[in-house]
Parts: sequence; C-alpha cells; structure tokens
Amino acid sequence: MQRGKTRTLGDMNKRLALASYLALWAAVAGGIIYGMVRAGYSAWVAVASAFLLFVFLNGSLAYRTRVRQLRLERKEGPSYLQYLFFPQGSPKYKEPAPRSTHLLVGIAAALTGVFFMFCGIALSFDAEWSRIPNPMLAASICMVLVGLGGLFLYLAWRLVAFGTRPRTNVA
Repeated sequence: MQRGKTRTLGDMNKRLALASYLALWAAVAGGIIYGMVRAGYSAWVAVASAFLLFVFLNGSLAYRTRVRQLRLERKEGPSYLQYLFFPQGSPKYKEPAPRSTHLLVGIAAALTGVFFMFCGIALSFDAEWSRIPNPMLAASICMVLVGLGGLFLYLAWRLVAFGTRPRTNVA
C-alpha cells in the first residue's frame, strides 16, 4: 500500500468482509433471540423470527444490488417479490428433472406416505372407540390419514418407476 492513500471498504479482504458481515449478523440474531425470549416468546419462535429476518434482509440487499447493476446496463430489473422468491429467475417447468431428483423426491414421498399410513392405522387400532364421543369423526380422520399416505405412496411409485425411464419424443 502506498503512503498517503486512504483505505476504503473496497480495499478490504473479501474473507475479512464476509467474516465481519456474518459476525454482525450473529450479533443481531443473538440480540433478537435474547430480546424475544426475555419478552416471553418461545426460543424456537425467536430463532425462526431471526432466520426469517435474515432471509428477508439479505434478499432485499441482493435485490437492490441486482437492480442497480441492471440499471447500469440499461435493463429493467425484476419485481421485488419475484426476485425475493426466485432470485435465479422463474422456474422452468417444461425442462425435465434429472433422474436423481426423481429418485430423491420419490424416496421422500414414500417415507411421508408410510408415515401417514402408519399414523392412520395406528390411530384406528389404538383408539378406544367406546370412549370417543364422536367415533365417526375419529374414523374419518384415520381414513383421511391413510388416504393421504396412499396418495404419497402412489406419487412415490410414479416418480421412481416412470421418472427413471428415458423419455421418448412423441410428436
């Protein structure tokens, strides 16, 4: 560094800038969590609120930076909410997903379906039907859980069975 030259934030090391930014966020999040817990809210509500604030403010800062960059290029920026929820642009629904994605989502859907079916069947077998004031409502809740589990299992089967086959062009 030359003598007489003043240092600016632009001259700062990128890692140091990132570390100080994250340290500032950790301090702010810690303050928010501490304040909310002291006010009587649950710790989980405080942590979730701090996380949502982190996501919202970082998205807002990124949006402002992107809009400034696009204005310098004489282009129009996206709307705020569109950028906040889809920073890389709108999802392209017509593009086929990779096979590994089909497999992972299929496994997640199968586990969810098994869980719902287990809950519905376990509730129906464990219930003391003579003590339930409205057994038709309880039975319908059990049937809805089993039905949702079946739908998730069907979705998993479709994703795994048909998502791994090569697609043929039918025109």
